[in-house]
Parts: sequence; C-alpha cells; structure tokens
Amino acid sequence: MSDREDTREIQVVSTEESYLPAPPAYPAPAAAEPYEPVPEKRGCSGCGWLFAGIGGCLLLIVVTVAAAILLGLTSVNSLIGGIGSIFSGGAPPRAVINTSQTLVQGIQPLGQLVSVSSQLAKADISVGVQQGVLNACGFSANHVAQGAVEAGIDLTRITEDNIRYDELRNTYVVTVPAPQLTSCRVDYIRQYDRSTTACNVDWDEARLLANYISLIDFRDDAIEGGILRRAESETRIVLGNFVEMVTGSDVEIVFDSTGEMVVPPSCQPAPPAGWFLDSTTGQWTR
Repeated sequence: MSDREDTREIQVVSTEESYLPAPPAYPAPAAAEPYEPVPEKRGCSGCGWLFAGIGGCLLLIVVTVAAAILLGLTSVNSLIGGIGSIFSGGAPPRAVINTSQTLVQGIQPLGQLVSVSSQLAKADISVGVQQGVLNACGFSANHVAQGAVEAGIDLTRITEDNIRYDELRNTYVVTVPAPQLTSCRVDYIRQYDRSTTACNVDWDEARLLANYISLIDFRDDAIEGGILRRAESETRIVLGNFVEMVTGSDVEIVFDSTGEMVVPPSCQPAPPAGWFLDSTTGQWTR
C-alpha cells in the first residue's frame, strides 16, 4: 500500500426512504367562456310620444272639469271634497241627497197629511122649535147622529227654513205647523120622539138644526178627547220615518205652536138660514 493517504470519501447511502407531504391538489382551471361584447345603450326613442300622450290626457281632464264647473254640473267644493276623499284613506262614500231642498221636494207632495180620524156618535140630541103666538105651534124632537172628525198637518207649508241640520248630533230638526182640525162631518142622523102638535110643522128643519148641533158637539168632544195630541204622535212617526229613510240620519220633529189654530169651514158651520138660538130658553127661533 502506498504511503499516500487514501483521500477518497466514503459515501454512506441510507437505505431508508424519506417521506414528505404531497403537494395539495388543485382543480383544473375551467375553460374560459367565449367573450361577448356588452351592447351599447341607446336613448328612448318612443318616450317623447309617451309624454305627449300623458300631457294630452291631463289637458283633457282639466278642460272637462272646468266645463263642468262653468255649466253648474259640479262645484269647486264638491271637486275638492272628492279629491280629498281619495287621499283620506278610503273613507266610506256618502250620497249627497240629504239637502234641505231635497227634503222639501219630497215632503210637499204629501200634501195634507191626515193623521188621526175620530169616529163619534151622539144620542138624545133634543131640538125644540118655538113658533106661533105664545109658542102655540112649538114642537120638539130627539135625534141620534154619527160622524167623524179628522186632524193632521198641512205639509205644503214646509219650506227650507223649516229644516235644519245639527252636525254635532247628526240630526235633522224639522219644524212643522201645529196639528189642526182638517175636517168634520155628520155621516148619519135619525129623528125620533117627536112631540105632538096641532100645527103643520117642518120636521126637516128640526133635523137640520140637530145636524148643526151634532157637528159642533163632535168637534168639541174630539178636541177635549186629545185628537190634536194624537195627531202630533202620528206625525212624528210618519214624517220622522220618511226623513230618516231619505237622509239616514236621526230626526227631531218640532211643532210650531205660535200660530193661531185654523178651523176649517166644515168644522165651524153656520146655523141653518134664518135660525138663531135663544140662550135664555134654549129654544131655536126663526
């Protein structure tokens, strides 16, 4: 062996395998989509015609409303109220028919409203006739009679001034004339218990006098029996229901008692021609 040192290096190779972590797996890149150019925005070619159409419609509406106001078909207040109702949250509509003029036009055709009719009867209506010297040809007779008295309201006298609306109470106050007698009549009369006399007498004259007395008694008895008060109650029901049906509001009927009571001719007849009653004797004389 040579004296020179063997300078060769001895490499030791390890037989063990070196384990390193594998690099992460990335998905393969997707294929690129084909490029499409964004279309260029253009102006609204038909907007001018659209705005022109809207302007024409608004002009037509303005002209129509103005013509309706000028012709009296509507009013500015009604128009403003209608527009306000659109923006008021859909308030329930209310028909504008409950004006005073509408009520008057509906009430007046009812004319003479006969509210109450009282049927009356009276017996032993004595009629004594004084005639001749020392009443030598005087006579008398009894009678029985039946008839009727009616009372009510003259609705033709109601005007707009008689109707007032109370907004706080939602009530229509209708002032009407006080009840009046409207008619008096005798439907049947019979004569009986004639007195004896040697003179030629006119029994029909006694019957006419009995008819007059019966009519006056029927009239007074009906008033004392409360026919006018019953007429008030009947009018409140009939007229009140009518106004409430038309307006949908409450109704208050007020009777005007300031005027004088008007008695129709049928309830204040004149005595038969040529006859007058002697208040001292209670006898009729001609």
